Amino acid sequence: MKILIAATLLCVSLFANSLDKIRKSGVIRIGVYNNQPPFSSLMDGKFVGFEAQLAGKIAKDIFGDNPGKTKFIHIATDRRMSVLEKNEVDMVVATFVIDSARKNHVDFSTPYFSTNLGVLTRKADAIKDISRLRDIRLVTEEDTTVDNYLKKEKFTNVSYCKNTSECYAMIRDGKADGYINLNITVLAYAVVDDTLEVPFQNFGKPDFIGIGVQKGNKELLDFINAELVKLSKEGF
Repeated sequence: MKILIAATLLCVSLFANSLDKIRKSGVIRIGVYNNQPPFSSLMDGKFVGFEAQLAGKIAKDIFGDNPGKTKFIHIATDRRMSVLEKNEVDMVVATFVIDSARKNHVDFSTPYFSTNLGVLTRKADAIKDISRLRDIRLVTEEDTTVDNYLKKEKFTNVSYCKNTSECYAMIRDGKADGYINLNITVLAYAVVDDTLEVPFQNFGKPDFIGIGVQKGNKELLDFINAELVKLSKEGF
């Protein structure tokens, strides 16, 4: 069994685009979200936000003085691992929480962001007691670390939405009472909509977000890790 697993991982890594291959092709493919403010959103045909900017800086340094193209590809939450395994992208920068189960399928960079969960609610509902979270109508995205946490803690009052904008709309329109996601994500909606608030900003356990690459793509991963150190020193 161990030999079979090792052989499988070796075959997977052979299909990955190495750092040298990316440079020679002049194109790097980066998986990002198109609707996850403030991390990454598609606005007027351009990807903007913290993660889009971070990915763009790394891509620029990969090519250095040589011309290169950064190809941003929108991915769904539940496809972040599969797009790497199928070599549809070279790296994923999409609030990719590092956990032991995912490490079996992809390799992660050192963390570039730490976050807890937050809960977005309507101010008019005045939800201040955290125990009420088990009684109100909660919403989140399916097959995420947030979803897994809620299942582990046996929350039975959870429904699902396709993306952050849909979750926000459900809270705004009264179709749900609490939207649980990374705290920085839900806080962004409370900033742009003053009818909403985040009464619980550090719910659940801390999580760490990293950049994902295909399993075994060590050269690219080492470059990304070095870049994260460099950008941190530069104050990014």
